[in-house]
Amino acid sequence: MKKKYIFITFLLVFYFINNLRVSADRGLPAKIEPIIYNNIKIAAENNTPDNMGIVQAFDVNTNKLLWSTRVYKVKIKNGIEEDTQWIFIREMKIENDTLIIINERNKVYELDPVTGKDLNKIYYISSKIILFSAVSVIIIRLIIKKIKSMNQHEISGQD
Repeated sequence: MKKKYIFITFLLVFYFINNLRVSADRGLPAKIEPIIYNNIKIAAENNTPDNMGIVQAFDVNTNKLLWSTRVYKVKIKNGIEEDTQWIFIREMKIENDTLIIINERNKVYELDPVTGKDLNKIYYISSKIILFSAVSVIIIRLIIKKIKSMNQHEISGQD
């Protein structure tokens, strides 16, 4: 009789252990409502790993695709549960004629809502050009100063 209870207890424990599922499954991504801006409907489907970080714009009247931009790309690492690495768009809004996109990691991206161009990259490139230009001006001024100094030295040496 005691063996029967032990066996039944073992079966129940085995059953519950095998039917308990411990999972790090993520919840559903936020539903992002489309934005209408200057007769352009801007949307992020935001519902599968294939369209993570993609924003698209359509003509309101014809529904023709105007632009599609992958704002960011998620690199999936091997050996880690894939769905825990997904990063979807959390919020999308227009501020000061700029499309602001915020993902689940709170990283902020700025796009031109008419063209879909990444304004962050434009700023980054512009700042590099400005820095390069400033350094170039400094180098040219130093060269001119050195040439003037050499000319002054030659003039004073000829007297």
